[in-house]
Amino acid sequence: MIIRIKALDTLFFRDGRPFFSGEDNVASGIFPPLPSVAYGALRSAYFSGDLESLKLANCPGDPTGSLRIKGLYLQVGEDICFPLPADCIKLKEEKDNKALLLQMRKAPGASSCPAPMVLAPPVEKEVKAVVEGILDHNTINEYLNLQSKEFYYYRLTDYILPEPKTGIGRNKKTGTAEDHMLYRVNMQRLEARMQKGIESMEVSILVEFSGLDLPDKGLLKLGGEGKAVYYEALTKDEAEDLSFAAPAFKGKRFKLYFVTPTVFAGGWLPLWLDKDTLTGEYRGIKLKLLAAAVGKYIHVGGFDMNKGWPKTMRRAVPAGSVYYLEIISGDMAEVIKAFHRVNLSDYDSYAAQGFGLTLVGGIDND
Repeated sequence: MIIRIKALDTLFFRDGRPFFSGEDNVASGIFPPLPSVAYGALRSAYFSGDLESLKLANCPGDPTGSLRIKGLYLQVGEDICFPLPADCIKLKEEKDNKALLLQMRKAPGASSCPAPMVLAPPVEKEVKAVVEGILDHNTINEYLNLQSKEFYYYRLTDYILPEPKTGIGRNKKTGTAEDHMLYRVNMQRLEARMQKGIESMEVSILVEFSGLDLPDKGLLKLGGEGKAVYYEALTKDEAEDLSFAAPAFKGKRFKLYFVTPTVFAGGWLPLWLDKDTLTGEYRGIKLKLLAAAVGKYIHVGGFDMNKGWPKTMRRAVPAGSVYYLEIISGDMAEVIKAFHRVNLSDYDSYAAQGFGLTLVGGIDND
């Protein structure tokens, strides 16, 4: 089932860092939210309609125990969007929103790069990374199927309106303001801004999941302050844009593109790859890491309502990260089965919550 979530008010999604009144005065946020936010919202929605089963939460017989989040996406207007892959860069002199695909080159002899190959710009010009770039469904298909080396992207900041909220902590007994308890929360309104010729478009969040029965439409509480949002199931035709047929290409080299953030025990490197040789085996396929374009890590944490204390804070590989791999033993059909539209993480709990949604793409060997 895939649902479309529409905000009724401003929303706020915390990053993984803790925020305590009196110690920090600004609660920074992220957008889009982590998949775990949707996971918690769906469970809460189920229990709100069946309070008797709430006593089974996180226990044997939990009716939400089979819930699996496949992915979390954005919809801008009619376009379903995905994070710009990290192996796409922008010419510093370029004014248009055009990104170029990096090319794989042999790593120089004197280098701190642990991989045998590096990703280099296709032209001898100054380049820079693109922050908060997103691609529509058709363009990401072109990227995965090697149909283009140039991609026109949106900037997420053009469609999200920041609305900072300032407040002050109060004494629970007297109701008066507490000293040194002023704080600010960076709320966000999901709507396009009419500036620089940008067409006004609605921004929605799509969540793909299984293992939980919910009505086709209704209300959810989502994010900080438990703001209400409206959701509705996508039609069969609308859901087709997320089907992502496996790319048709041959050879021994491929890339893994992460639609959602993921958590690996080795930081940026999954456990099944040896940190020294960068080789390993996954589901019977022997592989070697050639190169990677990994964005700046993000914090994944949260609060365990059942235990009453914060969850373990982990560093996660951000959405849009790309890993270039070569098959040592196996074939591309096995690779597609093992990695394409699979939630890849070293921890089953994170995979179940929607982290690590992976798509397989081709590599230009020119």
